[in-house]
Order: sequence, then C-alpha cells, then structure tokens
Amino acid sequence: MSVSHSASLSAEEELSRRVRLFLDQQRLNSRGRLSVVSQRGVVTVRGDVATFYQRQLIVSAAQRVAGVSQIVDELRVDPLQLANAAEQTANRPLTTVAAIIAIVAVLIFAGCGRSGPPRVATNPTKGSITYQGHPIGGAFLALHPKSSSPADVPTATAVVQSDGTFAVTTYDTGDGVPEGDYVVTVQWRKAQKSGGEFVPGPNLLPAKYTRPESSDVVVHVASGTNELPPIVLRR
Repeated sequence: MSVSHSASLSAEEELSRRVRLFLDQQRLNSRGRLSVVSQRGVVTVRGDVATFYQRQLIVSAAQRVAGVSQIVDELRVDPLQLANAAEQTANRPLTTVAAIIAIVAVLIFAGCGRSGPPRVATNPTKGSITYQGHPIGGAFLALHPKSSSPADVPTATAVVQSDGTFAVTTYDTGDGVPEGDYVVTVQWRKAQKSGGEFVPGPNLLPAKYTRPESSDVVVHVASGTNELPPIVLRR
C-alpha cells in the first residue's frame, strides 16, 4: 500500500487530477462526466452541464485550485440534463436540497473578488498521514476552517507524497494555511487511465473522511512554521 498512485503522473497530469478531485469534492462533477486537461497551468474543462449557472460554478471552483493560471471553458449546456436534474431534485429530501444550496452559496462567494482584497497571510504547514499504518501516497487533503473565514480565501489543499508527507497550499504551492483550526477531509483515489487521460478511481478510504461534517481529523495551524502531529486514519 505504500506505493504512490501519483508518482507516474507528469506535472500536467497531476494538476488535472487535482482539479478533478476538487470538483468531485465540491459535488460539481456528477458521475465524473467532466474532462479536465492541463497544459502549463492552463486548464481546459469539457463536458455537458445542466445550466449556465452550474457552468459558472464549475469554472469558478476550478480557478481556486493551486497551480491553475487560466481556465479554458469548453463546457456545453445541455437542456436535457436540466430536465433530469429537476426531476432528481424533486425526489430529494429537503435536507439534501438545502445542503446543495449551501455548497453553491459558498462557491459563489469564494469565487468572487480574486482581484479585490489582498491575500490573507499563510503559515507554512507540513505533516504526514497514514491509513492502517501505511502511507497513502497520492491522497488528496483539504482543510476546512472550523470558524468563518474571509470569502475570497481558497480552500487549502495538499497531495500526499509516496512517503506519506505533505505540504499544504492555499495560494501558491506549499505556501501554507491561514492561522486557525481546521477539519481535514481526505480522499485516496487510484488513478485510472480513461480515453487517453487519467481519471480518479474509487475512494479507498472510509467515507467519513471525505466530508467535513463527519471527519474526526482536526488540526491547529499557528502563526509561523507548522509541523502537524502525524495524522493516523483507521477503518
């Protein structure tokens, strides 16, 4: 289990992979239908979406991933998907619909003001993570603030190296995280090649670690350089 699933990926493939994982985590890539291709930081997103609104949310979210310099929007709005989405929404419990609305609201405000207020100060943050005693190279981490944070601060993320170590990124690679307490979510998906590109496969970790509402992993980031206590995941 200690072999990294991302070690064989090029820098471009790795960036594409991180964008796909972030869109999956934000529930914007239903059934993995979106295609994401990166070239020198320019990320092209293709696929069919239900509405122009959803298209805007996907582009806004993809821009927040560290390493992305530009988004090329090749998404197509498919009215048939809109009808299907309406039918599925009508059959969902109100709590599920409310959760989706909340996620949409967060993404709208997080995607705004990229040229507005200055960046929030970040603190270099590194750590290590294992599952069942083994490093999980290639896993994707996201740090969600426990308290409210400025709307224009991107979600801090990290990709785990083959030895289980990671460095967290908010704006620029490895720049760290704003000071505060965070709930950590983790996904570990084996990269699979499909149609000439790598796509994330099934998550290999317990589902509770994929959502901030259920993850029990909490870390504190202090001012200055941080070396987090080892994160140990179990079934």
